Amino acid sequence: MLWRQRQVPRRNALREVGVRATAHGLTRILAEAMMAVAALAAAAAAYIKTPAPTPAPTPAPASSGLTSYCPKSSDLIVAYGSATLVNRGWTISAGGAAATKASFNLLGGSVEFDVSFAKVPVGVNANVYTISPSGLASTGFTQQTYCDGQGTGSSWCLEFDWIESNGNCGGASTLHTVAGPGSNACTAWGCSASYYYNSQPSFHMKISYGTDGSFTITRNGNVITASTLSPTAGSSDFATIKSIMSSVGSVVYSSQWVGWVPVSSCGGGGSLSSAVFTVSNLKVTGKVVQGPTPTKC
Repeated sequence: MLWRQRQVPRRNALREVGVRATAHGLTRILAEAMMAVAALAAAAAAYIKTPAPTPAPTPAPASSGLTSYCPKSSDLIVAYGSATLVNRGWTISAGGAAATKASFNLLGGSVEFDVSFAKVPVGVNANVYTISPSGLASTGFTQQTYCDGQGTGSSWCLEFDWIESNGNCGGASTLHTVAGPGSNACTAWGCSASYYYNSQPSFHMKISYGTDGSFTITRNGNVITASTLSPTAGSSDFATIKSIMSSVGSVVYSSQWVGWVPVSSCGGGGSLSSAVFTVSNLKVTGKVVQGPTPTKC
């Protein structure tokens, strides 16, 4: 009895050890199984969350029907006075003017160029702008078909002064979409924004047009839009630009003269005879509406 009493606790102890060992083993197996399941779940989640590789985007097509032109000297004209034509530009010394022979629909397109007013004294107006004459011959624009936003009757047409310079000091961008004087619209007085060159009278310009007639002028990194002008240009001005661009287009015109200058605080009195300014690297992206087709880029 004494032996049995001694053996029973021992057997009970052994049984307890076996149970514990078995439980421990099961716990370990269960833990390993749970870890395996968790790993599979994480892998599945990663697979589900990882998107398929995105294909490279297709480049946006160029605006339909637009062509980039880099006019040669033969695609340009001396409108009057002393202008020297070169491929993709001109130099005007003293009084004179140059222009493209063709008129362009610039809707959805742009015009860009480099310009230097460094040798233009204050008081001299050196400029680059567009006018929209109608009835051009197949040979293109001549000074006899000139019109602008200051004119009346048949001598009036849409004018957009991309830049008029007061010598090498400062300039203004001005839109004229309405005939006659007045300060409440883009009349002969214009919707305008002025600026100083801050000792940097040579720079790159790009004028971009939306298909609705809206526009953006970028000058030396500075941006001018309809909302920048005073008075502010709006939807009616865009509609005028769109209609006229579509029907007769715009001629790029550039001249140098004395009489009126923007940014009057720059001063005046400079000599026209000593003034020289240059336009280079001219590029026009649009459609030819009138006149001969210029050289493509």
